[in-house]
Amino acid sequence: MTKPSVTVVGAGIVGVASSLWLQRAGFQVTLIDAGAVGEGASFGNAGNISPGAVVPYLIPGIWREAPGWLLDPQGPLAVRPGYFLKVLPWLATAVRSAKEEAALATSRAMHALHGGTLEAYDTLTKDTEAEGLIELSGQLYVSEKPDSAQGSELAQRMRAMAGVKAINLDWMEIRELEPSLAPIFKSGLLLPDNGRCKNPHQLVTGLARAAERNGATILRGKVTGFQKQGKRVQAIIVDGKPHPVERVVIAAGAASGALSAELGTRLPVEAERGYHITIEDPVVAPRMPVTNTDAKFACSPMNCGLRLAGTAEFAGMEAPPNWQRAELLKLQAQKMFPGVKLDKVTRWTGNRPSLPDGLPVLGAAPKYDNAYFAFGNSHFGMSAGPVMGKVIAEIVAGKPTSIDVAPFAPDRFR
Repeated sequence: MTKPSVTVVGAGIVGVASSLWLQRAGFQVTLIDAGAVGEGASFGNAGNISPGAVVPYLIPGIWREAPGWLLDPQGPLAVRPGYFLKVLPWLATAVRSAKEEAALATSRAMHALHGGTLEAYDTLTKDTEAEGLIELSGQLYVSEKPDSAQGSELAQRMRAMAGVKAINLDWMEIRELEPSLAPIFKSGLLLPDNGRCKNPHQLVTGLARAAERNGATILRGKVTGFQKQGKRVQAIIVDGKPHPVERVVIAAGAASGALSAELGTRLPVEAERGYHITIEDPVVAPRMPVTNTDAKFACSPMNCGLRLAGTAEFAGMEAPPNWQRAELLKLQAQKMFPGVKLDKVTRWTGNRPSLPDGLPVLGAAPKYDNAYFAFGNSHFGMSAGPVMGKVIAEIVAGKPTSIDVAPFAPDRFR
């Protein structure tokens, strides 16, 4: 008996996780990407696996800080001068999403999406070469300001409402927990139930090979459009040629906005560019992921070295990199970790798929009966990916979903 088939567009963590869950649901899977597996935004991720990620980036007060960031060439936020008018509508929607009631609703949705990530990874990685790459390590947030690392009163309330265990630390407790850090941090927040990925690229490629062993077909090609008839997608256009499909899941990261528009649903997907450096043989490194809440970047020990990742730049998909953004991370590494060696450093840039309300899109395409959307995780792709994959497989299979998907509805921006 022939299995029903699904074509998944996008071979990052969401697309690969979706493929594995779809196989478990009884589907034959084809996975396709313009690049190599796991070499998009997933490749550059800081590797934080965060069931306790329930505080949106967009909360009341954030916009009072934004002008200062934009004016500071070393700040965590940048908008290319020629791109400002293009991103302005997105920013205006983000401002509305930062109001308290909207932020609380986003927090609840984040809790539902991220809360089961470690269990989902346990299921997906078991008996694969990716097993052992996810570790319950705890995560540490630090600030040079007293009583600042824990965030605003609202941020603390969000964690409490979600039942996230959070431990406030003073400067001495920070030193005891992470002696590698410079003695400049006055406040800390420990989230002991969060974890890390030892190598995001190895994780995604290892899971993809598991899907391939289970019968998935992995293709490389650029999807630019669709052949449609009535309310059904008949084929996807790959490198100019039609590729017939029975069902299609769009999980193509920042490229998903253009593809969803081709399917009649215009979504405000912005390519939020991030940068990272990875220091091979740093000599000095933390034992767990550390986030600098003042400069808004994360430091993660990995099996390939020490990674510093962060910054948000709005410049469009095709703009050339501004490598000075990565150079800033070298300066931050020297400030945070006295004695760190920068002899062997690689750098990376990529586009995060970001929506202005801080939540991804997850659900059936509103105008087609056999198309589905799963993208838009911004900074939380590695945490959200395995649960998003599970839920999209449930939706494609016509089963009840394991979380409430209403907050992620593709038509919520109408």
